[in-house]
Amino acid sequence: MPLPGSMPNGLKHRDPRPVREARVASFVGDGFLGPLQIFSAEECRRIAAYLHRPNHPAPADWEKGRAVHERFLYELAIHPTLLEPLTSLLGDNVVLWGASTVLRGPGDAHPWHSDIESSSRDGRFVTVWIGLEHTSRESSLQLIARSHRLGKTVQEARKERGLRRERATAEDILAAARDVDPQAALVQPDVRNGEALFFDGRLWHGSKNVRKRGQRLALLLQYAAADCPVHIPDLRQLDWPLRYRPTPRPPAILVSGSDVAGVNRLVPAPPPSSEGSPLINTCIHRFDVSLQGASSPWEPFPAFRGPTRTLVDMSCHASVLGGGHSPHPPHIHREEELLLPLRGEVELRIADSPDDATPRVERVSPGSFVYYPAGQHHTVRNPGSAPVQYLMFKWYAPTSQVASPLGTRVVHHADLNAPMDAEPYWCQRLFEGPTSCLGMLHAHLTVLQPGAGYAAHVDAYDVAIVMLSGTVETLGQVVQPLSVIYYGAGELHGMRNVGTEPARYLVFEFHAPGVELVPPQPPLLRSLPGRVLRLGRRLARPFWNRLKPHLPVAATRAPVPPTPG
Repeated sequence: MPLPGSMPNGLKHRDPRPVREARVASFVGDGFLGPLQIFSAEECRRIAAYLHRPNHPAPADWEKGRAVHERFLYELAIHPTLLEPLTSLLGDNVVLWGASTVLRGPGDAHPWHSDIESSSRDGRFVTVWIGLEHTSRESSLQLIARSHRLGKTVQEARKERGLRRERATAEDILAAARDVDPQAALVQPDVRNGEALFFDGRLWHGSKNVRKRGQRLALLLQYAAADCPVHIPDLRQLDWPLRYRPTPRPPAILVSGSDVAGVNRLVPAPPPSSEGSPLINTCIHRFDVSLQGASSPWEPFPAFRGPTRTLVDMSCHASVLGGGHSPHPPHIHREEELLLPLRGEVELRIADSPDDATPRVERVSPGSFVYYPAGQHHTVRNPGSAPVQYLMFKWYAPTSQVASPLGTRVVHHADLNAPMDAEPYWCQRLFEGPTSCLGMLHAHLTVLQPGAGYAAHVDAYDVAIVMLSGTVETLGQVVQPLSVIYYGAGELHGMRNVGTEPARYLVFEFHAPGVELVPPQPPLLRSLPGRVLRLGRRLARPFWNRLKPHLPVAATRAPVPPTPG
């Protein structure tokens, strides 16, 4: 049974079932998958430009802890094209525990090894190796297919054969693998810039850049199933037997699903740029708003506003709207919204333009709500004479490209009830899908019976809960109707019904948006250096042609060709 906030991830399982099944079979059989195209050539240039910058924040606790402090790397790690295969291979609940870069110049080699952190015989680790610069078959990884099922690491196999770490050849390693599995094979995939290899953390692998020119740059992202413990290796002992540091545990970020096992040291994702605004953390707010005595026809009562680990801006407020009034004409904005009537009936006007003569008009009351995507003309009106009250969530993240984003929808949930034979925790999905600001917006209705609840856990996304009826306890506080609970991504939380009646509440999940890479340079700035260089060459060419006959022969050799890639 899913926990609140752990419904299916909208970013995963988009590939057709046969494709997913073929990928899983290939991974289980050979221990790796790919190459798969992840980033375009332009994206590779932008990522490489970021990685080559000086003065990045120090990694958290060890050299692979970069994603804890670098939002850019975290967003790359949750790219949908990475999470889709990962959740097929590891399940819905996934943590990111390693983010680092690897540079290999011509002639540089990395000896054959098994990654110590992920060498557990139980597996359930996946490493993603993404080539960014000067990537080719000559500079990519070498793998021993099927070695993840041998029950031993390269380090152990080397010790058994008396092989030194730096001197063991690919042939030596392959022979050691075939002693256990005759079908083991040496593979060196032809990986290009922007392509990735997904491989089992136990797989035997190494590399040597045999290109004549070009320093190969690769991004290394390492994941595990959320209930699989991760430890930092003792790098003073690279040979068998392997050792681990007792402390600290590596910081891990939950990037998909939920975590109830609590076996890893989870830390929140780095926040997006907040421009100095304080971050919204897990909080509870009760709206105690009187419908009488409002000082104006429309009066808002704010609960909270600011950036979160998922969003650049999130706000929540209640409003009291006087009879016959509307807060504004139909308008649009970059933010997305949820509007939930709390007391009284409101009239929604959903238009195609500010002066739409025939807008869609719907009257809704408590038991319904509406979702407005960014760019939708809309307003609300009180059609009666008595004041009404409604609740609103409003959020923004940089717009991402979505093929079929959610459209405006009005949802009625008042008549949905748990069946007689329902479990103590019962939920009904209302809708879910990607939006222009979110990787996924998900909504469901929950009914929690007296005494029922769920254990404290962490979600990879922000969760907002609107209490409709009943009484629950969470975060050490008792929460009653007309309250909002906001759980920030990566924050530990649980819940229990401490009342005598079923608790009924709405749950909204705000999943991280798609990745917006480093913004491209304006065309003028990008092309100006090249134009200046070409102009200088044209101006210098006549002088060079006159000077060249008088130079020594050695000085007129053909120039060294530029570095490829």
